[in-house]
Amino acid sequence: MLAFRRILAFSSRIHSYLLVLYVFFAFLFVLFLYYPVSEVLISFVRAWQMVLGWTIFLEGFWIVLASIYLSICSRVATVMPIVQTLVRMVVYTAISIIIDFLNTAIISGFSYGGGS
Repeated sequence: MLAFRRILAFSSRIHSYLLVLYVFFAFLFVLFLYYPVSEVLISFVRAWQMVLGWTIFLEGFWIVLASIYLSICSRVATVMPIVQTLVRMVVYTAISIIIDFLNTAIISGFSYGGGS
């Protein structure tokens, strides 16, 4: 079980690094909204954001399931990896929503009220 705990800790660290990499690509995407760049580069960054997003989600899902499995098998509660993973998932979701809002606001502009 000690080896499994080490794997879980390493996976949690990798999950943090993936989130940092996602923040880097998000920062690039926000910069690309203000400065003119090639459409190929924008497509590349969007594709990697999508790949990183799914990887973050699946890695977080695995960490939660592994923590639950470890808690059941070793009868020692492993709550911190679950809490840390959920916090990272909330940060990822917030960054994704902010980027989508910025993209919509810059490309489409703001509108209020419906049509009559």
